[in-house]
Amino acid sequence: MTAVGAMLTTAPSAQAAPTNCTVSYGGGAGSTMSSLCTGGTGHHRVHAVLNALDPRLPQRIVLGEWAPVGQASVAVNPWGSGSIQSVWTETVDW
Repeated sequence: MTAVGAMLTTAPSAQAAPTNCTVSYGGGAGSTMSSLCTGGTGHHRVHAVLNALDPRLPQRIVLGEWAPVGQASVAVNPWGSGSIQSVWTETVDW
């Protein structure tokens, strides 16, 4: 006679990338850039590419810390809003 066992498992909770994300930034040197997502789950961070004040220098990438939905991700812009080449919210579903 052999014993047959059943193993019960629970399904993992569904994850979805953050949604309803906005980016904001100040104007002066040393100002902050931030992203905030209010929907979904997972994490997000602000991601920016800045042009150096001296055009002979390379661009700089600035990243905020990963933050859960509902909390802001913040990064400092050392050169002010005139240096922003692009800025966006990067999202992940973990």
